Amino acid sequence: MRGATVYAQGQPIDLAIAMQAAEWLATLMSGETTPAEKTAWQQWRQAHPDHERAWKHIESVSGGLRELDAQASRAALTQRSRPASTISRRRSLQLLAWVSAIGLTGWFGARSEYAPDMARAALADLSTGVGERRELTLPDGSRLHLNSGSAVNIRYTGTQRLLQLVQGEVFIATARETGMPYRPFLVETAQGHAQALGTRYSVRQAEGSTLVAVEEGAVRLMPRHGNASPVLRAGQGGGMTAQNTLPAHAVSPDVWAWRQGLLLADAMPLRDFLHELSRYRHGLLGCDDAVADLRISGVFPLADLDAVLLSLPDSLPVDVRLRTRYWVQVEARQPR
Repeated sequence: MRGATVYAQGQPIDLAIAMQAAEWLATLMSGETTPAEKTAWQQWRQAHPDHERAWKHIESVSGGLRELDAQASRAALTQRSRPASTISRRRSLQLLAWVSAIGLTGWFGARSEYAPDMARAALADLSTGVGERRELTLPDGSRLHLNSGSAVNIRYTGTQRLLQLVQGEVFIATARETGMPYRPFLVETAQGHAQALGTRYSVRQAEGSTLVAVEEGAVRLMPRHGNASPVLRAGQGGGMTAQNTLPAHAVSPDVWAWRQGLLLADAMPLRDFLHELSRYRHGLLGCDDAVADLRISGVFPLADLDAVLLSLPDSLPVDVRLRTRYWVQVEARQPR
């Protein structure tokens, strides 16, 4: 979502700032806010006029949290902590996902091209939350693996087997079609279709493109508005925009390590590494430009990302700042 803009109080706000405001709202509504977090929230508001404007707008339309200064925050959260209306940390994080994705449309004045897809994701047939993975069998016997933060619709008819990938990433082991007439197996994304040709493969909905990696068999790429339809073979990766296909390249089995709950990095830029981690962890992972191009390698468990983050200073000249439980910033190491 880099570069997207939403609007608060008639003024443009970077989407990242709007998401930070949503993050703070979820934290304050959880009922578990620490004094340090409240201080960090106030510091964030004071750090830039856009922060305060984004907060004021989200606060003004969020119902019972209109006056979240220190005292009013405690009073509002105490009221919400009663058994009849408890807002748990899990519920607040669900709210965060809604606010930072779909809710930005209404709360900040819908001017982000991502909002429609986020709304579709909330209504999808199958979905996974942040950090969740799921495996199931489709009606034809194909096996479907959903990565973290993914959403799909199943559209099987008498003429085709279609999965609509709304967001995220899936891995599919297609079953042989035995009925007549033959029904092709396709994954539809915002950019086009990926047709299985007896296949085990993954499809990832990225920003402005679809990324495909083939483990076995072959996959035909069909851009929505393009004429070419190249075929990727086993061991190849590629992709497409709505108009064109992307060059094919060799892929490592590492790209599917998420199915085993792992992230494998081989001289990966730190910025990209944190971007990948953010797919599996609630909240914001920030990376200062000064350390963004540092390289990291290793095998990292997705089940304990806090430990992964806190271990970064052991191998890189960085400091990891825990602004809150859901806001982590990686910075250049300061002299001791």
